[in-house]
Amino acid sequence: VDGVPTCDVIVGPGNRWVTAAKRYVSGSVGIDMLAGPSELVVWGDNSADSDVIAADLIAQAEHDTDALPILVTTSKDLVEQVNAALSSQLSSLPNGATAEVAVGNGFAVLVDSVEQAAEACNRLAPEHLEVHVEALEDATEGPKMEHQSRLSLR
Repeated sequence: VDGVPTCDVIVGPGNRWVTAAKRYVSGSVGIDMLAGPSELVVWGDNSADSDVIAADLIAQAEHDTDALPILVTTSKDLVEQVNAALSSQLSSLPNGATAEVAVGNGFAVLVDSVEQAAEACNRLAPEHLEVHVEALEDATEGPKMEHQSRLSLR
């Protein structure tokens, strides 16, 4: 681009437009990677704060309409509470159009046990996995979570 100084490397996340721009300049400057849509899986139980989970799901959903926010839980009540919190938070978000589309693409996985929750998380193999459960040792010592790029324990 005329008037824009060159650089050595372009790094960092972004949406489909950032990926397209990195692909375009990759022969001229270094890039870290061509990333796909962002996805976040939150594993929560009935002790989890639905407002915090909704805010985290929206934070990923804001990146791109192709982002995929997912909740894995053993609690039907948590699914309902997170859905209500998502609606409330999206309605008050100034630039919520992108997040609203992405949240509409997301889903909840209702499972019967910690083992099934861990298996669902492994099968989804998300970019980001957050664990919001009361007994973290049950989530980390039993079934192993093996397939995610970043793991956050809350």
